Amino acid sequence: MDEYSAPLIASEEVRKNFIKSFILVAIVAVAVFAASWYLGDLLGDIRAGLITGLVITLVVLPIQILSAKWMILSMTRGRDIDPDIPQERRLLHLVQGLTISAGLKKTPDVYIIPTPVANAFASGLNEENAFIGVTQGLLDQMNDQELEGVLAHEFGHIIHRDIMLNQLVIGLISALLVIVVLIEHLGFMELLTGGGNRRRDRDNNGGGAFILVLLLVVMLIRPLTMLFGALLQSAISRQREYAADAVAVRLCSYNEGLAGALEKLSGDKHYSRQEVESLGSKQMAAMYIHFPDAEELFSTHPPIRERIKRLRNMY
Repeated sequence: MDEYSAPLIASEEVRKNFIKSFILVAIVAVAVFAASWYLGDLLGDIRAGLITGLVITLVVLPIQILSAKWMILSMTRGRDIDPDIPQERRLLHLVQGLTISAGLKKTPDVYIIPTPVANAFASGLNEENAFIGVTQGLLDQMNDQELEGVLAHEFGHIIHRDIMLNQLVIGLISALLVIVVLIEHLGFMELLTGGGNRRRDRDNNGGGAFILVLLLVVMLIRPLTMLFGALLQSAISRQREYAADAVAVRLCSYNEGLAGALEKLSGDKHYSRQEVESLGSKQMAAMYIHFPDAEELFSTHPPIRERIKRLRNMY
């Protein structure tokens, strides 16, 4: 039986994807706690390790979150919208209309990204400082319904505070990597100074096994953590894209606008290096509505054909 033989309800899709995202974020938080606990074990003081992990997290998270807007606009070279340009005035009117439909108190700021590649993103920690970036290519290629569908998708990210979620995940993964580097250095020091004398004193029969485990941890913990972080961030991003698609259907009361826009975007199988740079580099991939990836396992977006199929079966 076809998975989508029954119509999908937009609000139910939002709820299911929110639950999945929450579970994935919880996994990252548990990984930070586990790494802090192991750091404390290496130090011989679990409490000291947990406090160190907490301090690192509390330092990294605000830096990541507060510097996000400046970094994004700097990377994409975004400029303020110009209402005197008809194309951009049309964009502004659509954004104002969706602001009313979404029930937001403030119209998000809009920035134009100077690239012929059709794309868009949303950012901001909350409704008050949210902003939307739209490429010149998107304005050139989309009709009004398609452009409204793309903008409604970005409003979905704003409503759900997905950018804060994304920055939270990046911050937690960054903190995890800092803790892992400390574990790596402490592990090397312990190996060089006798291979775990403290643990051999605790268990005389387990010294050799401990040295082997510690050596494996020192060698593999950083690359495995980076792999884990990339997989989790990609999985969370994919769930948020599905949820934002569902919100777009709800805001527009129409699914064909976004479906048609994604259909036009689906022709881009893989961005060239110049196109990636014009969008602000690969680091911006998770923020855009569509970003073709070479490695499907690490893709920040669900397959675009799957998104179109779901949209056309959603109300």
